[in-house]
Amino acid sequence: MYVIDVVISISIPIFLAYLYSTGRISRGIWLMFWAGALIGSTWELGFYFIGPYYSSSPIYIMRSPNPFPLIFLSLLHTLWDGALFLVGVGLVYLICKPPHLTKFRWSELSVLLIWGVSSELAVELTATYSSLWEYQRKWWNPVLFKFNNQNITLIPQLVWLVAPIIFYLMALPLNRRYGAQRRRAISA
Repeated sequence: MYVIDVVISISIPIFLAYLYSTGRISRGIWLMFWAGALIGSTWELGFYFIGPYYSSSPIYIMRSPNPFPLIFLSLLHTLWDGALFLVGVGLVYLICKPPHLTKFRWSELSVLLIWGVSSELAVELTATYSSLWEYQRKWWNPVLFKFNNQNITLIPQLVWLVAPIIFYLMALPLNRRYGAQRRRAISA
């Protein structure tokens, strides 16, 4: 499972770089990916430092042997986060009425929020089902429910309730500034 995780993580920016260099995605989308990865780095690195290597009472424990340094996986997971945000952007384009990401709209933010929380829950359920890691109960990280006899806790869910808001507020100006340039270039 870890090898698949690494291969997909590395493939994400390579694939997006190809799409960007061939004009299939705008500079705005390319920059949104990196904005999402940057946002993801806040919790990926934060959780790394309050995880099993640096804390006597870590927020999570690894349930299966990790063949890679944990910091390597944490950094690679920022790329996954960027991709998850872009999937949310894709859903905005599919579900919401145009124009997309030009001004604040509750419908767009709602799609990003629902996608963010849903994808986080899917990641946690997959990790606990596969016995990869488990978040630990803390007074500040209560257990929401058990799955596969392991904890699904509040903090990772809250992260993906706040992060889409920050991402959306970054995506709007990126799309206004760089997304329209691609459309003008194609129509010219």
